Amino acid sequence: FRREGRLTATPNMVLPTSAHAALEKGADYFSVESRRVEVGSDWRANVDAMSRAIDENTILIVGSAPQYPQGVVDPVEAIAALAQQHNINCHVDACMGGVTLPYLEKLGEPIPLWDFRVPGVTSISVDLHKYGYTSKGAGVLLHRNKQLRNDQTFVTDNWLGGMYGSSGILGTKSGGPIASAWAVMRFLGENGYLDATRSSRASTQRLAAHIDAHPDLVLRAQPDSTLLSFGTVDEKRHDVFALADLLIARGWYMDRQGPPASIHLTVNAVHASRVDEFLADLDECVAGLNGQSGEMGSYASTE
Repeated sequence: FRREGRLTATPNMVLPTSAHAALEKGADYFSVESRRVEVGSDWRANVDAMSRAIDENTILIVGSAPQYPQGVVDPVEAIAALAQQHNINCHVDACMGGVTLPYLEKLGEPIPLWDFRVPGVTSISVDLHKYGYTSKGAGVLLHRNKQLRNDQTFVTDNWLGGMYGSSGILGTKSGGPIASAWAVMRFLGENGYLDATRSSRASTQRLAAHIDAHPDLVLRAQPDSTLLSFGTVDEKRHDVFALADLLIARGWYMDRQGPPASIHLTVNAVHASRVDEFLADLDECVAGLNGQSGEMGSYASTE
């Protein structure tokens, strides 16, 4: 952490409880204390609370665009201003929104600034295999400048095999996913991504409006992009995980998450023709609940 002008044996990072679990993995790898801060009532990062959690050992603060659980964009401008104030790094997790948000902005949606147009943002992550519609294994980590990127790369000649260099933690990686991602992005192009974003956003808004109007369901937040989550008004009568079980039994796939107990939907361009069918099944499954209970399950696996 010499670049920030200090050394610390006990580094910490400050991030909202909505920030992705992968950041916990990074903190565990590098012995960085994770200081999770409760979000506000709108599920967005609480900047005042984050400010209070920062101290002389804080090396990173994090915002999301959007955050995964409720699909809202954090106040990145305010978070990055904190980073500038304390001379620390600010990472924006745009894995879900890095492709979608720029096209939503081009389509006229009121998207708050979240990228390198914001002073103080030092890095951004984007998963191309999500809304870039590429195969898995293709993601990018963007740094604001080459000096920051230098911390990611590694070079040594301290062995008998000559000069060795790598661009990240992986020493060797396949070029297949990279070539595949390049091909898909070239194929879709500007117009393809505009159309895909327009379609997925329209489907998201239809789903959100229906759920928000349903007397037995509660929309966790109005979605800022193409992610949404919802629960039930009466959790004892309508267990949301039991509802997920009924929907899954009809062939639908979704995430079960919490807290709070919720169903999470990732809506993309292929769903436009299936929204009516899903909503009909959703209404029938809610009506069919009668005290059953379900389990949350897990987001991922170690297998």
